[in-house]
Amino acid sequence: MVASDAPEDVDQPPITVAEWERLNRPPRREALLRYRWRVFRFLRTSAPVSELQGQEQVFRDAVVATVAFNRPEMIEWQIHLVRRYLAEHESYIVFDNSNKGEAREAIRDLCRRQHVPYVALPKNRLVVSRSHGQALNWIVRNFLPRFGPKLFGFIDHDIFPTEPFSIRARMEGKSLYGSVRRDTPTPGGWFLWPGFCFFDGSLLRRRLDFAPSYKFHMDSGGGNWPVLYRSIDPALIRFAENKSLRFGAGHDQSEDFFMIVDGWLHVTNASNWRRQPVDRGEHIVALLRQAGGPDQPDVKFEPI
Repeated sequence: MVASDAPEDVDQPPITVAEWERLNRPPRREALLRYRWRVFRFLRTSAPVSELQGQEQVFRDAVVATVAFNRPEMIEWQIHLVRRYLAEHESYIVFDNSNKGEAREAIRDLCRRQHVPYVALPKNRLVVSRSHGQALNWIVRNFLPRFGPKLFGFIDHDIFPTEPFSIRARMEGKSLYGSVRRDTPTPGGWFLWPGFCFFDGSLLRRRLDFAPSYKFHMDSGGGNWPVLYRSIDPALIRFAENKSLRFGAGHDQSEDFFMIVDGWLHVTNASNWRRQPVDRGEHIVALLRQAGGPDQPDVKFEPI
């Protein structure tokens, strides 16, 4: 990144109980029963496709899981930059949570060509935060116990390393590392954003929960507040530094800024769960090309 693109500090806006509940209304009884049934069925369904490319032994050391969702061009760039910059790149694996069949086919074909481990998650009938949170729960409960990795973690499909980076080095002497979120009215509450969070493998012995928490008014990842975050020794945690990188002229966090998380570029809203009035593709590609090197992919971005 050039000097004029220097990131600016991010202040997380406060949120009241009323605001959180307006945006995250818990399902009524009938919908709640339907939600629980769908979660139960999803978590107990086997992966329809699992192509590990002979990496089983590597996964006993570490697993760095990305959750893909309908954007093969994002995964292609992420594969390239992970291989270029991430010390643990051999532990990288794509879990496909896409709800479009053609996207799953494209991402699976890409992973085959790039010799990247690929697992298609079962059909996920949940939406937005619930869908992503339960996708991570599926990985924790169905995949990771097979290998018992010493280190594991999750990244979103729209976050990219832009400089040399080692998860293991960042976690030295720590049990948790990641991007913290405090946008909850729960007193003292916080949780790691599930798009950039890493854990010591010993924590798999706990019943981790990456789903949103209605009880504690937290987004995806907040389910871990009562089972892990609330009681863990602060000395065992390392939080990433979150900054904003301006690309627009206004002051809207989603329309005029990208996020920088300890040197990783986070696009935000790549899954288009929130309507994006401005196509940011040109800015994204320009930043990725700065980091991509001479062998970077030639990928056309769909509007984002």
